[in-house]
Amino acid sequence: MKPENLGISEERGSFGEAKGPLLRPGESFHGYIIEKQIGKGGLGTIWLGRHQMLETLFAIKVLDPEVAAEKPEYVKRFVREAKLATRIRHPNLVAVHDAGYDESRGVYFLVMDYVKGDTLRYTIAFGGAQPEKEAVRIVMQVADVLAAGQRFGMVHRDLKPENIMLTSEGTVKLLDFGIAKTSGGIDTFKTSAKTLFGTPAYISPEQAVDSSSVDARADVYSLGIILFELLCGRRPYIDDAPVKVLQQLLSPSPIPDVRTFNDKVSPELSAVLSRMCAKSLEDRLASPKAVVDALVRLGYAAPSSGETEFAAEMDAASEGMVQDLIPDPNAVPCADANGMLETKDQDMQEFLSRLKRKKMRRRIALACGVCLLLLAAALLWRILT
Repeated sequence: MKPENLGISEERGSFGEAKGPLLRPGESFHGYIIEKQIGKGGLGTIWLGRHQMLETLFAIKVLDPEVAAEKPEYVKRFVREAKLATRIRHPNLVAVHDAGYDESRGVYFLVMDYVKGDTLRYTIAFGGAQPEKEAVRIVMQVADVLAAGQRFGMVHRDLKPENIMLTSEGTVKLLDFGIAKTSGGIDTFKTSAKTLFGTPAYISPEQAVDSSSVDARADVYSLGIILFELLCGRRPYIDDAPVKVLQQLLSPSPIPDVRTFNDKVSPELSAVLSRMCAKSLEDRLASPKAVVDALVRLGYAAPSSGETEFAAEMDAASEGMVQDLIPDPNAVPCADANGMLETKDQDMQEFLSRLKRKKMRRRIALACGVCLLLLAAALLWRILT
């Protein structure tokens, strides 16, 4: 992965040499004043930054330098996310405005819209089942941005409430195209056959079998599960063991009728949802646009995507940049601490565990060093006095 893919210098600086926080509130960073940290994950940190000239707030995602140093494929995913996000300007997609490499800190970063609001997970957790009209409005906006992405053959592959935000004005924003796949064979992780990629509670049956060959119908299925959860306040398949969820997913039986859990849902919408979540590809709605069209036929207003703008088609250089990604044959499902069903990349988890152990050893070594210095100072004081 060469820095010029982001239009930056070939000289990288030293990864992992930064001491303490990479950024601090009040300091200047590439034309932005850092205000505060607003998010943190295993691979990096998101900061709130204010443009020094425009006085506008942006979210700045910074990749952990140790991650970049030891796992160059995650740098490629990071760059891939920036490239994909700049291909489309859509009112329901979080836009990426800038990206680069900071030599002094040894970090890759990208600058995105700052979205003030809550994820759909929060909305469901605290608001429960949503009114039919609101649930359909949310799903149609997500389907509309997915339909725009189809211009490039893009398949999101990880649709879930955590990746969908509602702004304070009620606008839907889709997050994380970093693991998207295109019909041209470009795959952020170059997912190998029989690799489970995505979130078991939301992935389609074909994605559970082989994540490398899915098309837009996989996103249609995931979006149907999200619609089910919005209408019922729960998913169709719930179990503490993710393997059992996958067993239900892969069984030939259709998903439960949404009206079993919410009899206020109209039969017409229930029929559309069943087609979205059909386990047979032939029976499923064929595309996100088909989802929008089906809901429009029920009388719902089509989302306004008149602001959509498209960049030039992805060029050969961009394609080549992501062709040599490292396969991930070890992805396995597991449950997180809150019982949410998530797919965890085993290799990523092992790597992050090693990284945490390394940082812990550093802290212990530092603490021991301080203790020894204090002990030596105390002994010297006794000798002198």
